[in-house]
Amino acid sequence: MKHKLYFLLALFIGTFSTGFAQKGRYQVRFSVKSIDCNTAKVVIRVDVKASSADSTFLMGDANYRFDYDSRIIKNPQIVSQENFSSIAPASDNRYNPQNLNGSTAGPTIGTVSLNTIYGGSGNGAKRVGTDWITVSCIGFDIINTQVVQNNCFGLTWHTDTTFPITGLNEVILKKSTASFDYDSQAAKPGGGFESLTINSFADICSGALATANGELMIPEGFSPNGDGRNDAFEIRNLGNLKADLTVFDRNGSVVYQDSDYQNDWTGRSNKGDLPAGTYFYSVQLSDGRTFTHSLTISR
Repeated sequence: MKHKLYFLLALFIGTFSTGFAQKGRYQVRFSVKSIDCNTAKVVIRVDVKASSADSTFLMGDANYRFDYDSRIIKNPQIVSQENFSSIAPASDNRYNPQNLNGSTAGPTIGTVSLNTIYGGSGNGAKRVGTDWITVSCIGFDIINTQVVQNNCFGLTWHTDTTFPITGLNEVILKKSTASFDYDSQAAKPGGGFESLTINSFADICSGALATANGELMIPEGFSPNGDGRNDAFEIRNLGNLKADLTVFDRNGSVVYQDSDYQNDWTGRSNKGDLPAGTYFYSVQLSDGRTFTHSLTISR
């Protein structure tokens, strides 16, 4: 009887403490939200996603660290806490407010440490999937508007091996018959620390990158019915600019995304042809401008 009791107790403890296997692998990137030529300010998004469908994970604490050229930009500030924060617009009380504690500013190189802190109980952590999620928007003052170089803001990630490292923890749930408990383990990088290459502020604001073909034109609709007319969503007069296109349905779900759009979208998602109706797009140009509007697909 005593042995049976010990066995049942061990079985109960094992059931309570058995956790899901660690699987989180992540990628991080920068993207431009806006460049203001009048006030000489730039806002950069810090984005994160899981590396693949089988490496999605629940976000715990995280430190996103990167360098910038302090001869060109200065005064990093959090201007918008988009996810993994209790501050609006994220407004997620499972996480604490974000901060830049540990950031430094040297004469030539500054380092930003963007910190997010998980404060919930394990089953409330936010899942990181394979779509890019904006963690935060970081604003800088531009102090050298004339510099010309390929990466004019000098934004470079600290990787998992560059001290101080960029590191993310994943929440690993432990099943229980009554509740959820969790461990927190380091998520692994999936090889993606995407730096940002952007033209110089002087070129952007002087119009040096403007197209010679006329004003930028983004259609409000198209008819991908195979008749050879207006079958693709065509952004006209891009010139040498690069366009990042994201299309959403009425529920806010992403149905199409291409970070280097080539005017070749014919109204298909990964599930096939989209039905006729109203959708919404966001076009982000390499000169920092962003356009959002509705569009209509006609069949």
